[in-house]
Amino acid sequence: MVKDLTEALEAYRIIDLSMEIKPNILNVKGEYIRGNQLRRFNIEQFINAEDATYMHFIEAESHIGTHIEGPSHLNPDLKPLIDIPLEKFIGEAIVLKFEANTPIRIEHLDDVREGDIVLVWSSGGSYITREAAEYLASKRIKLLGLQGVHPDEPGSNLATHRALLENDIPIIEGLVNLDKIRSERVFFIGLPLKIASIDSSWIRAIALEPRIR
Repeated sequence: MVKDLTEALEAYRIIDLSMEIKPNILNVKGEYIRGNQLRRFNIEQFINAEDATYMHFIEAESHIGTHIEGPSHLNPDLKPLIDIPLEKFIGEAIVLKFEANTPIRIEHLDDVREGDIVLVWSSGGSYITREAAEYLASKRIKLLGLQGVHPDEPGSNLATHRALLENDIPIIEGLVNLDKIRSERVFFIGLPLKIASIDSSWIRAIALEPRIR
């Protein structure tokens, strides 16, 4: 069985969709090295007294780098990510690409199927319209992932966040390399950390794209 799975994976190209995070570091020498995050992400290096190995204390926001937002991001009374079934974060994904500054409407979503993971790329300035968000919720997609696309229509009061998260459909922000995917459909994996009560989690997201023979 393991051999069969290994051979099956050889038929796919693995594409890393996760942003590299460079935190601010205070090392054991007392040197402070600034990272690439505008939001709080600080690590402090220390030497573990038990075995003299190097470890880190971590202080960070939950919305850092490539991260996935759950229902409790809107309201702490809604589901935390830990209560969302793992099946939501794994499965067949459709990859949609748009020119810059495109309002993404229902007519752009004709190929989206019920139960899809929907990955949306733009070179910048695009956004999901309120009607498109409500349509995606009605299609009961698994989750929405974005690169270069704002989830909410300007002035819509978080319409996409509300339409999806209130229906237990997570949203991934900060994806990268969607433009490197050649196929319209891929297999997607992006698992949140198993931490109780958090509204959002960093993820390592990948796409498995069939190799062109």
